[in-house]
Amino acid sequence: MQKTRAKISVILMIITVIAACVLHFFQLYYPIDTAISSPEKIIFSPYSVYLLMLLGFTFSAAYSFSEELDAVTFDFSQHKSSIYLSSIALAFAFFYDFIHQAYNCYSYASKVAFIEYAYIIPLGASSAFALLSSFYYFAFATTAKNVNDDFRNFTLLHFAPVVWAFSKLCTIMSRIVDVKLNVEICCEFVLLCVILAFIFSMISAVDRKNQPVTRLFVFSSASLGFLSCVVGIPRLILNIIQFGDGSAQSDFSPITYIIMGAFSVTLLADIKKRSKIQQRDI
Repeated sequence: MQKTRAKISVILMIITVIAACVLHFFQLYYPIDTAISSPEKIIFSPYSVYLLMLLGFTFSAAYSFSEELDAVTFDFSQHKSSIYLSSIALAFAFFYDFIHQAYNCYSYASKVAFIEYAYIIPLGASSAFALLSSFYYFAFATTAKNVNDDFRNFTLLHFAPVVWAFSKLCTIMSRIVDVKLNVEICCEFVLLCVILAFIFSMISAVDRKNQPVTRLFVFSSASLGFLSCVVGIPRLILNIIQFGDGSAQSDFSPITYIIMGAFSVTLLADIKKRSKIQQRDI
């Protein structure tokens, strides 16, 4: 019965992700004046995406409580190709994010007469810690490749992605945001909160060592997987369609979010696979 509920939760989550991605893309591509009353306004209302996000969180919670996962969070006794590839891709994505945010700092400082430090300091910090996060996930990749290095020994580097995400949150909070007009920023804010929960659950798993995976890790991994698609994929497609157009530019790198979501789902899939093997051997 629990396995059936878990499968249904996954199917409903996939449907919700597809619907939210399509809806959010059209919200970005066809912005509707909130002062105009029309059927399109109701369909493409920002609250529609927020509702789908809430449904996604609900299905993630249902999955975390219905799926029987008793394996440890990290097991690098064997070479894990999928985890290695996803983590090395995430390392490169963070390096790209470092370049992207550094360019944003330079662009902002060169265009304004008065620099707002409440904005540029978190922006610069997110760039610096994106570089450190790149080193961190590269260490994770080498661990997954079953070499002598172990990312769990780099104690301080565990917090590099935390500071990166928190800096990006501070950058958003330095602005005046309207939940009706700035849908993308609001969705990114929620995504960053989920990223923080995921990273903290990873740090907790390192401290817990050989203890089984927690429901918080499962919930945050699943939530990060679906929310990274909702935020990243529409923006990435829009950037491709409007390449060279200044209106397609964004303050964040959608590729980083998408690959981070793929990384979390890959970890979750590996845990599920090992849990099935353990349950079969009992």
